[in-house]
This record gives sequence, structure tokens and C-alpha cells, in this order.
Amino acid sequence: MQNDKTKDLLSFHFLVFLWGFTSILGALIQLNSIQIVWHRMFIAFFLVGIYFSFFVKEKLLIPKKFLLRLIIAGILISSHWVAFFYAIKTSGVSLTLSIMASGAFVTSLIEPLFFKRKISFKELTFGSIALIGLIIIFRAEFDQYFGMSIAFLATILSVFFTLINSNLVKEKQSPIKITFYELFIGWLAITIFMFFDMDQIKSLFKFDYKDLILLIVLGSICTAYAHVISVKVMRNLSPFSFMVIINLEPVYAILLSLIFFGKDELMSFDFYIGFVLILIAIFLDTLDKRKNRVKKLSKKNIHL
Repeated sequence: MQNDKTKDLLSFHFLVFLWGFTSILGALIQLNSIQIVWHRMFIAFFLVGIYFSFFVKEKLLIPKKFLLRLIIAGILISSHWVAFFYAIKTSGVSLTLSIMASGAFVTSLIEPLFFKRKISFKELTFGSIALIGLIIIFRAEFDQYFGMSIAFLATILSVFFTLINSNLVKEKQSPIKITFYELFIGWLAITIFMFFDMDQIKSLFKFDYKDLILLIVLGSICTAYAHVISVKVMRNLSPFSFMVIINLEPVYAILLSLIFFGKDELMSFDFYIGFVLILIAIFLDTLDKRKNRVKKLSKKNIHL
């Protein structure tokens, strides 16, 4: 049993590493952000569909009452990825991922409004620490403010997608089925959008074999495989372990960017101060949520 848990922890670390690696692939692929996401989503939904057909013993159909939420979620995830890759190509991996790390802070402000609950004093405190970190980064790298603003937009889109997605999963629908529809709808939304800019379509397949390989890795291993395996792994992990590991994504990505791009990804000292403050806020918030969860479980056991 312990060996299985260790295996799941290592597997999830590898998945988060893969998610961090998507930023490196985005920087290396020569296509623009819209085209990258089009290929990524097409490859991913195609492979997830094949997996579902052969390994999941249920129908792919989904109740109509979920359709609107799936459409919104699909548009949100595709828009998030477009903004994410655009920010990477504009401001680089380190800056983009440092801003994306503020997702926990944004969630702490939006989630209470979404689920109609009060914002706690601790959430505001941790959010303030993350905000100070963001301000330091913006001040330190102000010449990249446009790319950082796009990265922050990507963060907001990601938070809304996560909230809607978690709401869908709570409805006891297959996470893999939900993933398939979100990827397909997101791909369809981008395809429709591209018809308003025919230059996007004309250059959609203008890439060399290196880009082709990177796109296949991005769509298959970093998206389809990662999503399918994450569903299995997350079922056996505690929420605390899940949150701690997933918050390491920007750390992995920034380390990878230094390996791949060297001095081009080196930032100022103030940047790293701001980034560390954001990480501190994230881990304090994670620890606090774990503490509250343990308290709730203890109260339930007492009543039983």
C-alpha cells in the first residue's frame, strides 16, 4: 500500500514536470500561440477519444444539462492556453510562470464569490503576500509589462476554468469524458476563430519536422497522456499532497528554462524575491487549508 502511494507521488511529480515542460515546448515551437493551441488540442482530443473508446467501458454521450458548462470550459481552456503561449513568446518562460504562480492568490479571491462564501482573513493575508510578490516582479521587469499582463490574464482564465471544471467533476461525470469534450470544444472554438483570420489557416501547417515532433510531444505526452494519468493518480493522493506538488510547476518550468535557454532566462534579484514571496503565500495557504480539513474531519469523528 505504501509502495503504491510512493509510486503515485512520483508519478504526479512527473506529470507536474510535464506540465512545466509545456512552456519550454511553447517557446521552442516556431508557430504562433493560436496555431500551437490548435495543434495541441486536436492531437489531445483525438488521442483521448481513442483511449476512451478502447479502455473506458461507458458511452461517450453526456447529459444536455452539462453542455453549456462544457462549452464555457472548452472556450476558457483554449483561451487560457493561447494567452499562456503568447506570454511565453512575448516575455519568456520565467516571467510567465512566475505570474502564473499567482493563480492560488487569484483563486482565493474568486472562489468565495463563485461558491458564495465569505473570504477569510487568512486568505486575504496570503493573497496580500502574493500581491506584494507580483508588484515586486512587475516593478523589477516593467519593460515586459505587456507580456506579464497577458500572463495574468491567462491566470484568471485558468482559475475560472478550474472552478467550472471542478463543478462538473462533482456532478459525478467521468473526468476523462469531460476532458475529451473540453478539448474538442476548445479546438472547435479556435477553428471557428481562425476563419476570421485566413492568414492563420494558410500558415497553420507551415512548420519543419522539428516543430512537428515538438507538437506531437506537446499534444500527446504533455496533454493527452498527462490528463488521463492525472485522473488515476489524483484519486489516490490527499488534497494536501496534490496542492503541494502542483504548486511546484512554476519551479520546475523556471529551472528547465535556465537549462534550455541559459542567460536569456536569467532575471534580476528583485524578480526572484517576488517569486519566492508568491511561493511562500501559496504554501502557507495550502498548509492552512490542510489544517482546516483535519479539524473538520476531527469534528465529524467526534460526532460519530
